[in-house]
Amino acid sequence: MAAQPLAAIGGGNALTLPAQRHVVRLEPPEGGAVWLLALQQDGQEGHGLGFFRSDDEGATWSYLAPIQNDWSHRDTVDLLAVGMDVALVYSYEGPTFSGSSRHDVYFQWWRYQAGTRGWRPEPAIRVFDSTSSGTGYSRAELARDSQGRLWVQAFRLELDGTNTAVISMSGNGGLTFQSQPDLARTSARGGGRLLHLGDRLLFLYGDHGVSPARYRVRMDTAPVASWGPLQQAFPEGLYHGAALSAVSTGNGRMHLVYKDVAERLYYRAFDGSTFGPPTTLESSGDWALQPAASLVGDELVVFDNPPVSLNTNYRLSVRVLANGSFGPTRVLESTTRFRGYLAAAERLPAAVPRVPCFFGETPDASSGGTASVSFLERAQSQHLSLEVVLTNTTHRFLAVAPSGTAYAVSLSDSENRLYESTDGARTWHFKVRHPNGNGFRVMTALSDGTLLADTARGELHFLSRSDDGGATWRDVLSLVNYRMLAPRSIVELDGTVYLLEYQSFTVGDVPIRLYSSADRGLTWQVRFTFLGHRHGHGLAADPARHALWALFGDTTRQSGTFRSTDAGRTWRQLLGGQQGCVVEGVVLADGSLLFGHDISYLPALPHIAQLTPEGIYAELYRLTGPAYSTHALQGGGFVVGAAREPGGDIYPSTEVSTHVVGSLDGVTWEELLVYPRLDANENARADVYYALPSGLLVLQLENVQGMGSGGRGYQLLRPVRQ
Repeated sequence: MAAQPLAAIGGGNALTLPAQRHVVRLEPPEGGAVWLLALQQDGQEGHGLGFFRSDDEGATWSYLAPIQNDWSHRDTVDLLAVGMDVALVYSYEGPTFSGSSRHDVYFQWWRYQAGTRGWRPEPAIRVFDSTSSGTGYSRAELARDSQGRLWVQAFRLELDGTNTAVISMSGNGGLTFQSQPDLARTSARGGGRLLHLGDRLLFLYGDHGVSPARYRVRMDTAPVASWGPLQQAFPEGLYHGAALSAVSTGNGRMHLVYKDVAERLYYRAFDGSTFGPPTTLESSGDWALQPAASLVGDELVVFDNPPVSLNTNYRLSVRVLANGSFGPTRVLESTTRFRGYLAAAERLPAAVPRVPCFFGETPDASSGGTASVSFLERAQSQHLSLEVVLTNTTHRFLAVAPSGTAYAVSLSDSENRLYESTDGARTWHFKVRHPNGNGFRVMTALSDGTLLADTARGELHFLSRSDDGGATWRDVLSLVNYRMLAPRSIVELDGTVYLLEYQSFTVGDVPIRLYSSADRGLTWQVRFTFLGHRHGHGLAADPARHALWALFGDTTRQSGTFRSTDAGRTWRQLLGGQQGCVVEGVVLADGSLLFGHDISYLPALPHIAQLTPEGIYAELYRLTGPAYSTHALQGGGFVVGAAREPGGDIYPSTEVSTHVVGSLDGVTWEELLVYPRLDANENARADVYYALPSGLLVLQLENVQGMGSGGRGYQLLRPVRQ
């Protein structure tokens, strides 16, 4: 497939700086992926630095909005997706750099608007201010740590021609920034990469000379101003400090593809403390040779542009690192064109059918042309399976924040002691004891990292809140003898947080309250009170239609599935009876609710089913037992957990297990995993409520054989599409 032109550009370096991230892929909750590409057009089509958008996985693009449209000051960006929002920094970048009071660094949020499926920019915040015509800032980059802090790094040109690597931090979501101690000094123009690795920040850099590459690391739990010592990364250096593409695996490790000072292309892996040996990718050096890497599931896709003729003819090639080794090189583009300054998405779901690479395509290195995109086509998946990556028998998993930090309680410790993992739920360390001695029972992480937890002290339950990554907690709502049932007892919709309470102190009808909070769970008000139910199971939010679903049980009469389109003030019942008894559902792109029944007694049998906003109901797949969880996978697909309860008359005598079933399309389902129960008198459960940023699913297990105390623990599962 020939490269597809995207937009006119003034030169082949439209997508410099190679170390910066110019493109992100986002998956709005209402369905359909959206790509955003930041491009410097240098005045072509009347544009400077602006966003382009694609809604069809990169096949077609349209201009979205300017970021900084004054092309007389040539700014480029570094992009970072935070939930559905996009954070960015922009600063000057060009082949030469001299002092100017215009050479500042700006930070900006682009906030997602569910109603329009668009992004709205907030005012840009100046992070570094050049106050002299002899100095200036350039090559800014952005990172967000597991505590939710934002870090901006740039290089400051000094009056004597040297460069200083400066860094600033925001602990309030980018409202203000505080300068931190300088990271390094270079004798020539500097460049590098600031990257968060799941539990630590890494700063890797070089310069326009022939110095070795160097780096520094800071752990997220260290004091803010504390960085590790300066260390040598590798002796062959980094070409201009910035001819690199780096991708975090989220567990303290990193893939690095880079060009050395002799203009050769290499790969190295960072293991959390040191860089491994080099793998040569291109041995023929050239000034324009550049890499761009995407981590697609667990595979690293590496694009580069090896030269054929200096300044006029460069191929576009790709190779894939899988299972520890690189596959053969494939040539994607070979016509006689200058192709330079490649860009690729940092991370993509394993299910994407093709991986795009963006580049400048011009007659020669000095001419204008087009920004173009070419694709690595991947084999289409038809079946879903789940690969067990890790089994943990020592902790009960609670939640994972957008930063990737996970939270749990230890099965051998008090539930009032919270544990934290910053390496993808592989290892745990003690975080904090609840200040009131409450035990952590259920936890939800909001999109901004705020943690809300159902905590208990004796028979009394409280909603506890942390806005600093779990370091401190306070009780914000007394639930008395009500509580949360599951993470989706709390959802967000249009800036409001909702809580539907649950109880188990009576089998009779009780008032079930829907609470709302306009300040991220700090204060709460009763929005609506439901009557005639025993259990408030959970909620589901539909941002595209500004709709809220509420799910109830437990007997046939007490069950029901309800929907509201006025922020929970009034409700319409769409489904009742046994078929309306639902614990958790997923809102599909068309606004329908996909769910499994919570049915354990005849005459009805539990199924996976779908319910439209108009009340049209369809059963899709017979389940072995009541479903406590329904989860949508990154990149498409679903898993449902079917429990084995001790009571009920729906089970054949041979059914003694909890099951996980899955589907790629939500229509065709198959059994994926089976876990025999440990104790016939207790619920056996296998539920996915969370996925890690890596795409691994967290399967929470209860009363199953081979696990920890009470048959509890969790497994990390890799979705495999084949």
